[in-house]
Amino acid sequence: MPSLRVAVADDESLARKRVRSLLEPERDIAIVAECADGDALAQTLARETIDLLLLDVRMPGRDVFDVLAESAARTPSTMPAVIFTTAYERYAVRAFELNAADYLVKPLAPERFREALVRARTRIGNRAAGAGDSIAQVARDLGRRPDRLLVPERGRMVPIANESIDWIQAEGDYARLHAGGKSYLVARSMTELEARLDPEHFTRIHRSAIVNRDRIREVVPEGSSRHTVVLADGTRLVLSRSRADGLRDWRL
Repeated sequence: MPSLRVAVADDESLARKRVRSLLEPERDIAIVAECADGDALAQTLARETIDLLLLDVRMPGRDVFDVLAESAARTPSTMPAVIFTTAYERYAVRAFELNAADYLVKPLAPERFREALVRARTRIGNRAAGAGDSIAQVARDLGRRPDRLLVPERGRMVPIANESIDWIQAEGDYARLHAGGKSYLVARSMTELEARLDPEHFTRIHRSAIVNRDRIREVVPEGSSRHTVVLADGTRLVLSRSRADGLRDWRL
């Protein structure tokens, strides 16, 4: 009898068919659900007990990371092991943050797929043995408005409280968080971070800078239309005219 309940989530029918064919030789696996968008995924995780989720990173509907975070908050003890499947390698860092069992780039190769299944089975076995449910713990930090963010430090991901962040600097497609004299490069765009941080405490003052309002020491006029934001540690940042309304309560 099959012992692993699997859900396949991908908006492309051919991709779901490919996953089904790769799973067919696995006699202990039963595919109990297929999802073509984020909304269907949310319904499946709320309704079914899933041991393993094969998940495309980009699908229509709800953001899949938000769906996972919601599921983890609701039932952390039953979060499935996740193998991400996608055509985009750039999502690998975010999958790593979520402590995914594996990350596969399409087209899916049979040998690589089997390796991912081995890792997933190990993850499921560890959880059953009481080794902890890392994915549930981490997923709670990936919601729309988390209290903390995950950052890389010495080869692992660690959480830092949002309130400890002094300011955030754009670095290409990434962002560098400055907190307590340290800095962390994270795989997040400035637009994404701006959307996820509480606007009562964080303001984007320039296309390349977001500041913690509690760290602002003063806003200094620089000529007729320019201002500089000075933080508590002495950091000086340009306030763009287009973002000045965000600091209107500083009486610019």
